[in-house]
Amino acid sequence: MTRVFALLCLTMSAACVGGTHAAPATLQAGACVAASPQDPYAEAAPASGFAEQWCAPGESCSFECPAGGCSYACAEGSTCDIECDGGNCRLSCGNNATCNLECDGGQCGTGCGAGATCNLECDGGSCAHACAPDASCSSECDGGNCT
Repeated sequence: MTRVFALLCLTMSAACVGGTHAAPATLQAGACVAASPQDPYAEAAPASGFAEQWCAPGESCSFECPAGGCSYACAEGSTCDIECDGGNCRLSCGNNATCNLECDGGQCGTGCGAGATCNLECDGGSCAHACAPDASCSSECDGGNCT
């Protein structure tokens, strides 16, 4: 019985390390934007680790979050325009993507990948960018305490 349990544990850990997982129903394979720097407010991200809404590679997307607390991922080469009313929104902007986040309420965070252009307008303060070294990041902060 101990050997069976050990074999089961070994098999499960190998499967986790192997990296083949089915994508959740709301995402397509490859939807994660792993190359982006970590979101400065990552501890508040959804428990699944995936964005609630995402934009496919090379697409143009517009999202609205009327109550705040939303999370988004814009894949490589995409263009995303996001209006977050209520604040506390997260954005992962992929390599060579263009992302514009209008955050009314503050406490929004963006992670911008290599070659990305990220623009953050923060009304309410306490917003942050995490930008790859060759990303172009700009922010307007009304309310202070932005990084």
